[in-house]
Amino acid sequence: MKRLLCIMIVLVPLAAAAAPADSAAVFTPVHEVKAGWGDMIFESAMKYEFTHIGKPYTRIDYLTGHFFAEYQYHWLPWLASGMQIDFFQAGWHDRRELSASARAPQHSYYNLSFLPTVRFTWFHSAYVNLYSAAFVGLTINGGTEQDFLTGRHTVLYPAFGLTMLGCRVGGKGWYGTVEWGGLSALRDINSISMASSRIIAVSLAYQFNSKPRKQQP
Repeated sequence: MKRLLCIMIVLVPLAAAAAPADSAAVFTPVHEVKAGWGDMIFESAMKYEFTHIGKPYTRIDYLTGHFFAEYQYHWLPWLASGMQIDFFQAGWHDRRELSASARAPQHSYYNLSFLPTVRFTWFHSAYVNLYSAAFVGLTINGGTEQDFLTGRHTVLYPAFGLTMLGCRVGGKGWYGTVEWGGLSALRDINSISMASSRIIAVSLAYQFNSKPRKQQP
């Protein structure tokens, strides 16, 4: 968390310095909505069979990837804030539960995250913008696995993440984005719901303007 705050402290003055020279005149607040999908590269490593006393015992059956939706309000040309909702699910079989007459039962878990966000745009051009963002919120974790991590009951985890580099391509209205960063959700080193997930994300977004307003001098 201290590292996240330090990065935000560095990003704010950089974003302010990158604001267009004419932004002090008239700025039209902008609403943005977007929907996207992110990878599960880190979790995909679990597709390989884990071993227990030399014998394979579990294997990932599916990973949905991250589906997310986001709303942002652009207060200034370089500053926006809003809310993001993110969801993913995974399923697997535990081969230690195999019997001669039946398959191993399938287990699953999911994470539903609610993430207030703040975004700093530090490069502007007509058709390409570069930005960074920070997320801090909560993850609802659940599923059918019965252990300390993802039991049948619902568990809340603090969630946080960063978009180290985001690239927006397109003009006004519709455009696309590609982001590099990561999401995590944990209570301590022994209770982790999500770690370094959604490293790469792509999305389709749409912007529309509010009524113009003058900025304070």
